[in-house]
Amino acid sequence: MRPFLKTLGCALFSAVFLYSSGAYADPVKIRVGHGSAAEEPLWTMKAAPEVTPNQGKSYDLEYALFRGTDKRFQAFEAGELDIATGSAHSVMMAAAAGVKFKVIASLSREGGENGFATQYMVMDDSDIKSIADLKDKTIGINGARSSAEIWARLALAKNGLNPMRDVKWVALPFPSQGEAVRAGKLDVGAFPQPFAAFEEGRGGMRTVFTSTDGIGQQEDLMLLLVKETFLQEHPQVVRDFLSDLVAATDYYVNSPEQSHQKLIDAKFVNIPLEMSLNMRKYEHPMDAKVDQSSMEKMVDTLQEFGYINGDLDLKTVVDMSYLPE
Repeated sequence: MRPFLKTLGCALFSAVFLYSSGAYADPVKIRVGHGSAAEEPLWTMKAAPEVTPNQGKSYDLEYALFRGTDKRFQAFEAGELDIATGSAHSVMMAAAAGVKFKVIASLSREGGENGFATQYMVMDDSDIKSIADLKDKTIGINGARSSAEIWARLALAKNGLNPMRDVKWVALPFPSQGEAVRAGKLDVGAFPQPFAAFEEGRGGMRTVFTSTDGIGQQEDLMLLLVKETFLQEHPQVVRDFLSDLVAATDYYVNSPEQSHQKLIDAKFVNIPLEMSLNMRKYEHPMDAKVDQSSMEKMVDTLQEFGYINGDLDLKTVVDMSYLPE
């Protein structure tokens, strides 16, 4: 073979190899918007990059913290994020409203026999003993139309209260709600993990109801969504990212002492290691797949209570084809 043709052939082979294997000369930056609860597998990707073999090769991660799903969606729609987390209710309502994205994975599930359910807590000496006592009270949520709000609204409606007029809603970041309840600024606070474990450890507060009182079933909690344009431009990068997410989930679940310490060291979790290890845990799907059946029931419930108008075809929203086989 002539030297020129041999060189050209090698160059073409290298280009094909790089494309097909997912290797990139320069890693693609993924701008990730995340929250402060129930996203441990995603946080583990940053806290323990050694368990994510594609990170730094196929892609690099740039994290941005948002205290509420609503603020993340604003940044997502403005083109400031490529991938974002979102509470399942908020994600479904956004999809029904015409926001364009694909749900590509599930990070955690709420409730069920073995999983943690968000606690709605009051002070021990509060006169609130049941959901029926919430009339004219102030309830904390982390953002408008968040799952924390939807669960509480459903629980209120099931117990004869009108969520529109019988209570007052106040949006506060989850880390601030404990102090707000203790200071009398909230009558009831919403506490996912690890904030529920922290307040239970401090003492002086008790649970009045949980998310299960609103939904009555286990369902996906935090979903991962991607911009459609990013997905079209970087399909292999998304596959590499999700492969690493599954690996990070395995590490978080099956190496708890090491993974929890790394999350504490990386400032994703602000409680002692022993408390983190012993707290009641969310279920994290090991394959990162969305529970289609529970999602369909969730959409039906949102339609029943008027949060979604019209039909929503989940096949146009959820795409799990980029997850590892």
